[in-house]
Amino acid sequence: MQRWEYRIEESASGLNRSQLDNLGRQGWRLVSEIILDDPYKGRTIRAVFERVRD
Repeated sequence: MQRWEYRIEESASGLNRSQLDNLGRQGWRLVSEIILDDPYKGRTIRAVFERVRD
């Protein structure tokens, strides 16, 4: 049975291509992106990644 590891990255403008490429080289796969609008903190983009655990 495969086990999965998850990672969450947050930023105001989303991740750029070099950040996504770097995560991909480390084995991470983008699962979803969620846009959060907070009246106090402003807009935040949350990206959820997964990879198979060793």
